[in-house]
Amino acid sequence: MNDSSSLNVNTSNTYATVEAMITRCGTEDLVEITDTEAPYTGEINVVKLQAAIKSANSEVDAYLAKQLHVPTVLKSPFVQMMACDVARYHVALGNARVSDRDEKRYEMAVKNLKAVNKGEIGIGAGSAQTEAAPSINLAQMTSGRPSVFGNSQY
Repeated sequence: MNDSSSLNVNTSNTYATVEAMITRCGTEDLVEITDTEAPYTGEINVVKLQAAIKSANSEVDAYLAKQLHVPTVLKSPFVQMMACDVARYHVALGNARVSDRDEKRYEMAVKNLKAVNKGEIGIGAGSAQTEAAPSINLAQMTSGRPSVFGNSQY
């Protein structure tokens, strides 16, 4: 699976994608951690990778749900990076081949997700770059007489 454009995967409502995983981890690395059962093909096992991505995206949603509507922030590179690290960990864990690097990346991703959940850090993307919606609706208060033309000027 050297060309990610040949993949027919649904990437809507997802943080990590097969394409993002290839960009972040590299094809060779993904082949090594997904092509672990006979018959060995020397290609990315997309079924295994997509299962890990689905689990990772669900885990990210679980952390972000307290502060944001999920799925959300789909275009945030920060959230995508964390989701890819979680997905890689899930693939490696499924093969009982978790390295120290995988463990550290996963722990850092979870630490960051918990910090977002607590409101300690943001997601690193402006609302114009995301499909984010606030988790609560706040009333907007204005002072003065409302304008007939709707521009709040007298």
